[in-house]
Amino acid sequence: MGSPATPYIPTLEVDAVCVALAAFLQPFVGEGTPIIRGYDNRTAPPTDPYVELTEILQVDIETPSDSYDSVNQLLDIAAPKRIDVQVDIVGTAAGSQATGVQAVMRTAYAASQFPPGIAPLYCSDARCNPIITGEQQYDYRWTLTISCQYNPVVSLPQQSATSLSIDVLEAIA
Repeated sequence: MGSPATPYIPTLEVDAVCVALAAFLQPFVGEGTPIIRGYDNRTAPPTDPYVELTEILQVDIETPSDSYDSVNQLLDIAAPKRIDVQVDIVGTAAGSQATGVQAVMRTAYAASQFPPGIAPLYCSDARCNPIITGEQQYDYRWTLTISCQYNPVVSLPQQSATSLSIDVLEAIA
């Protein structure tokens, strides 16, 4: 899940948001319940119960701003974003777990559980979306959409003159 090699990597990546969200969700679903990321092709999901996180939208919250760091010769561009993550809770207790997550996510307590640079904004109402397994059986699945703000900063190297020397060619009389 890492980023390709580039000097323009944001200081805060989507992976960090998903890790923070998983840490917040874990107590609601139990320590033994796996929390996975979506879009793993040809990989069977764990046996239930489990939680699947799928990023579904990123939008700019404001116009990016920039500041110049003359010491390190970097242009820092801050671009606060909202990210929406679909949270699928699968298993027989999924309805109760989704209710707990939904209630707590809408409080100040939730905001205090996230690391600096990441903050929960809001949480949708829980929806029951049963899924059909490979064995043609229905599994309980409750879905929430959780929106968080994160504040990545991209640093761009800048070239500038850091010193200047002047040679006097001849004295003026």
